[in-house]
Amino acid sequence: MGIGDRAYMRDRSAPREPISMTAWVVGILVGFFILNLIQESAHADFLRWMELDESALRPWQWLTHALLHEGFWHLLGNGLVLWWTGATVEQEHGPATLLKVLIGGVLIGALAWFLTGLGGPHDGVLIGISAGVYALMLVALLDKLEHQITLLLFFFLPVTLKVRWLLIVVSLFTVLGWGFSEFPARHGWAAWKPAWQDGIAHSAHLGGLIFGWLAWRYLNRTNWAPSYAQVQEPMPTDAPSPAFEPETEVNPSGTPLTSAQARAEMDRLLDKISAGGFGSLTVGEKRRLEELSARLR
Repeated sequence: MGIGDRAYMRDRSAPREPISMTAWVVGILVGFFILNLIQESAHADFLRWMELDESALRPWQWLTHALLHEGFWHLLGNGLVLWWTGATVEQEHGPATLLKVLIGGVLIGALAWFLTGLGGPHDGVLIGISAGVYALMLVALLDKLEHQITLLLFFFLPVTLKVRWLLIVVSLFTVLGWGFSEFPARHGWAAWKPAWQDGIAHSAHLGGLIFGWLAWRYLNRTNWAPSYAQVQEPMPTDAPSPAFEPETEVNPSGTPLTSAQARAEMDRLLDKISAGGFGSLTVGEKRRLEELSARLR
């Protein structure tokens, strides 16, 4: 390609990348947060219809409650995890799957929250997209359990751990919070009182985790066969045999791959993901993709 063909030498600029679905969702949450600030400053009450209110349930509230947040820190926590895990899910499975997982997590989380309060006083209100974020987190991370990640606790203390331990800690905190904080707090039991009060809807988080696990299983259903081998249905004998492209043996000579060879192999695997989703990879291909990613960092 000559220098005159390059984007910066032409009159028109290079095409811009479209805004990701993850960015759209985060932007919508920020917009509603600003509306909530206006509501509070004006002493108005024009967003109350969006909250999931036990005392006045409406069909739309099962979804609209996710657009509201209690305060800045509530929005920041959900927004950061959504930006991180949502981008991963969108890259591996597409924007449609991102929305389906997010909405499914919100709905199942709201249902778990509602069922937790059955038999108690009907004065609870649920807001926030946390349940959907928890679902996204499982879909994004369950196939990366051995990866190392670094978290900034309190935004300044770096802690490095495996994804496996992050999910264990989050799940354990959710279950314990549901059993020892939220569940007894929403009922007037004399024999079982809350051990701590944190105001967190742990039941909604638990519902999001359950839906996220089910969604991850569904998205990886091609690997449900014994030994995670993909099963192909036998074709009729009179049907023409498809021309399958056999997987080429990588590096048959045993010599180390060059950077160009490793990148070419990684591009082949990424093309397969783009065509059929992350679940189209075999277990061996997923392992190989991780090895190549680590090498090319």
